[in-house]
Amino acid sequence: MINCLNRTNFIGQCLKMEDSEIHIIIYANNNIFDDLIVAPSYISNCTKDYARFDKIAPDRAKDEFNYVCFKLNRRGLNSYLVSKYAYTMKRSSYYRQMSLNMLREYYRSKAHADMDFVIYIRLRMPKVQYLDYKWNEKITQMALERRELDHAMSWLSTLGGGFSALGETFEHCAEMAGKISVRQLQLALRLGDALLVARCKLWAALSLLQRGYLRVSKNIVRETYRLGVDEKDIRLQNMCKGVWAKLQYTYQVKRQLKKS
Repeated sequence: MINCLNRTNFIGQCLKMEDSEIHIIIYANNNIFDDLIVAPSYISNCTKDYARFDKIAPDRAKDEFNYVCFKLNRRGLNSYLVSKYAYTMKRSSYYRQMSLNMLREYYRSKAHADMDFVIYIRLRMPKVQYLDYKWNEKITQMALERRELDHAMSWLSTLGGGFSALGETFEHCAEMAGKISVRQLQLALRLGDALLVARCKLWAALSLLQRGYLRVSKNIVRETYRLGVDEKDIRLQNMCKGVWAKLQYTYQVKRQLKKS
């Protein structure tokens, strides 16, 4: 009977170790690069926000945070090796399971089964560093593309502003300003800037207002203003207020024409 109870307790402790999480902190000097919670079924970033390593140093963690701390290598590990190690654990569940089993087996004799433990991995500057030429080419292409897109956006803004000013008098100029706004919207979507996309929509709303589509323009201004409030963009909010004032004036003129 006693042997059965001991065996049951032993199996329960093993299952608990298999299901428990391991906290891994990857750091260099006083900077934390990765703060991971690793379990067999998932890996995630730690929810606690530590700006510097000295706030959770092993000597303080033993006294204040009540868990056992281990350093994987006191001299530090190669940064490229640790980066590949963390990346592979995030991508492969099988590799993550094997890594956890090895870590638990290595530290099982040093840590109590009921206690959580944290593994500190210190990064060391590699003796030999290499240049990633493919990534360099990709970054260069992205930078050149961004430069050309910004250049095209500037020209379209100047051209669209001129047609928008003439759109107060000539309807075909207002229509051309709307077409330019659509082109700017396509560029803004390519750049991935949400606030720039909102401004392009606002310029399109101004073109629609000048052409008499008041209800559509009103809906666009309201939606854009909500985004400006959520993002706390004062410039976008002021632009919306300007178009809204123009919209109110147009409604007022329209009502006066109906009365007369």
